[in-house]
Amino acid sequence: MPKPDPNQILADLIACIGEPHFADRLMLALNALCGADMCSGFAITAGKPRALFAASIDPRRSAFARIATLRYVQKYWKRDTVTAYTLGRAHRSVKTIRRPSIVIRDIDYRHECYAEGEVIERLSICRAAPVPTIVNAYRDRASGPFSPVEIERFEAAAPVLMASLEKHQQFAAAAPNAISSSEIAAQAKQRTLMDDAGLSQREVEVLTAILSGMDQNAVAQAIGIKTSTVVTYRRRAYAKLGVRTRAELRARAANRQYSPETGKGKPSPADYPSPDR
Repeated sequence: MPKPDPNQILADLIACIGEPHFADRLMLALNALCGADMCSGFAITAGKPRALFAASIDPRRSAFARIATLRYVQKYWKRDTVTAYTLGRAHRSVKTIRRPSIVIRDIDYRHECYAEGEVIERLSICRAAPVPTIVNAYRDRASGPFSPVEIERFEAAAPVLMASLEKHQQFAAAAPNAISSSEIAAQAKQRTLMDDAGLSQREVEVLTAILSGMDQNAVAQAIGIKTSTVVTYRRRAYAKLGVRTRAELRARAANRQYSPETGKGKPSPADYPSPDR
């Protein structure tokens, strides 16, 4: 199989700036350049991170990519001192970091954002201006660590990758309906609801997938468990949240108080996408 042409990869990415599928194209570019299995992006505003995207080359692992991204924003950003330090040095040029998961001392951070998804290594691009921005590429255990050649290609493409994302974000700010971080923001709200209810990690994964529109068979395939097990986790999670149907779950996730008895806060028809409840 011929090796991918880095110039063509980057040209294809630039052609997608401002398009809704830009994040997917960036994932493909990172996979071709350095064999990345997942990717994520963040912007720092007023000292707080904001998730821009989370993607996986394998659709079955997209749920973990999104959940790990939300965890990082909500719980672990301040603990990632290496990235913060590198970002502080990246005012005049793009900086890159190689970060094996094994060197992360924070056990909870390493477990929730790496080990659960079998992620073993991260390559990051950082630039502090005009808006502090980070692009991450991840490798899982099956793929193994990034090779020296892959790291070299990643570092060579880093300025173009970062410039493409920054320009894309400018388009997003000017035309928020074309592409925005609203989906990530909604997922952050969902995650807060689930944390407050004391859901287990597997219950969170199941409900996150359900809220994304997946039916129970698709959830089972994505997570790698039986459909009957998905049903068990869903029922337990529903009980903890005090809901009985997917419609009520969506209402809770949207911060609406839904009462079946009074009908107040009744979800819209869009809240009933499938009969699997």
